[in-house]
Amino acid sequence: MEHTLRQILDKLDKMEANMTTKQELEEIKANMATKQELAEIKAELEKVKDHMATKPDFMLVQQAVLETNEIVKKLESKIDTHEKLLTLLSHRSLEHEAAISSIRFILAK
Repeated sequence: MEHTLRQILDKLDKMEANMTTKQELEEIKANMATKQELAEIKAELEKVKDHMATKPDFMLVQQAVLETNEIVKKLESKIDTHEKLLTLLSHRSLEHEAAISSIRFILAK
């Protein structure tokens, strides 16, 4: 009997911990959309859906944008590689200039 009561009390404690307060319910209610607002949103979505269905160009533009995005990503990757290569070549060029200057200095003596 005591074990059963303990189980019931535990379940009640869990239920109470998960219950929403009156203030929380009022906040939820204040943030909820009305049936009218939902109907307006649904009507707007239907308009967009109809518009997209009647505009096959939209799909072509969307495909072109996606393809362009892929090309831009590839170009960015190549640009990064080229920048690294240019930096390396710059350093080598400076090293060569320094070596040539050293040789000229030695030859000028």
